[in-house]
Amino acid sequence: MALSNALWAEEDRPRHFRFYGHFSPTILGVDDGVDTYGNAADNSNSGGRIGLWFTNPVGQNTLKFNLEVGLGVRQSASINQIYEPPLIDFDSQTLRKAEVIYETPRWGTFSIGQGNMGSDGVAESDLSGTGLASYVGIADTAGGFLFRTKAGTLSSVSIRQAFPTFDGGRSQRIRWDSPEIKFGVLGSLRFAGSIGQEDIDRNVALNEALQDMGLFYRNSVGQFALAGSAGLSAVDDPLAGTVPQVAGSFSLLHHPTGINGTVAAGSRDGAGEYAYFKLGVKRDFFGIGNSAFALDLYESFDTVGAGSRAESVGFGLVQTVDRWNTDFFVGFRKHRYWDSGAVRYRDVDSIMFGVRWQFRRLEQHRSVFEGLWES
Repeated sequence: MALSNALWAEEDRPRHFRFYGHFSPTILGVDDGVDTYGNAADNSNSGGRIGLWFTNPVGQNTLKFNLEVGLGVRQSASINQIYEPPLIDFDSQTLRKAEVIYETPRWGTFSIGQGNMGSDGVAESDLSGTGLASYVGIADTAGGFLFRTKAGTLSSVSIRQAFPTFDGGRSQRIRWDSPEIKFGVLGSLRFAGSIGQEDIDRNVALNEALQDMGLFYRNSVGQFALAGSAGLSAVDDPLAGTVPQVAGSFSLLHHPTGINGTVAAGSRDGAGEYAYFKLGVKRDFFGIGNSAFALDLYESFDTVGAGSRAESVGFGLVQTVDRWNTDFFVGFRKHRYWDSGAVRYRDVDSIMFGVRWQFRRLEQHRSVFEGLWES
């Protein structure tokens, strides 16, 4: 007990073990134009998890181990009109990370095991602070739901199919991250590359990239914060074989006013393209933590098939209470879908609200580039 107390006594003392995690209970409501649905779930925008870091200095280098598992709670993105998974299902895909990491100041960082691919997060540079409620990952809210035709019958087209991000995922892989390259007033860059394997669970792609690379940029210029990223991946297509995909994003935040803007875009050979725009405000209005709200617009073309089009308009609000390590959130989104055939489709509306409680924060071990919010 004395040793444990010593390890945790001071914030600036190196820690050999570090636990972290959060819980994100959510109520999801969906109106598909015919019926309405209400479900309790875990918010897939930032699914609940618990993890452990082990850190051990090796001369000038550092050896780390990261183990992270999901809580086994039903994910908001896994529900649809036909199938509602059990609220608690420990047999579902819960292992998020199990990796060994070797950091060197000169040669960068080497990782092996289950973890983020090199292009994971390249579509998600977002300084708005509203990622719990709305971000480019449209499918994370209600991605399993199917569009209904105007006649009221369920189609085979899901929100997940119509609204991709072409972002990297998590997989068993080997990965290399370059040291942070600083350019003074021009900001900082980091490069990441990885080789992994396709990982699909229950028709949800955890990772499609076989090889990928990502570039991550951060800067602060006067009263502005800037963040950007871009990635290139080779993904496995069951019909076309290995095909390329690209994605990128950029976000800008004005500190005094909290006004921010975000753009993202992506394309996959033979699987369409999309563009995403967000405008928001993030400020501590009440002296308890940041209040963040934003409006966004997503449009995709040819993602389901040639001639298809999808559009989504959303609103997100997140209120942070720093003292409690807690975020309260609410998000609304309208989804529209068209294709080149004679069939017409009804809109799907979703609303979600909930809370995320961080029972131990992860700040000491997160790179400034590792996702501007953790998905």
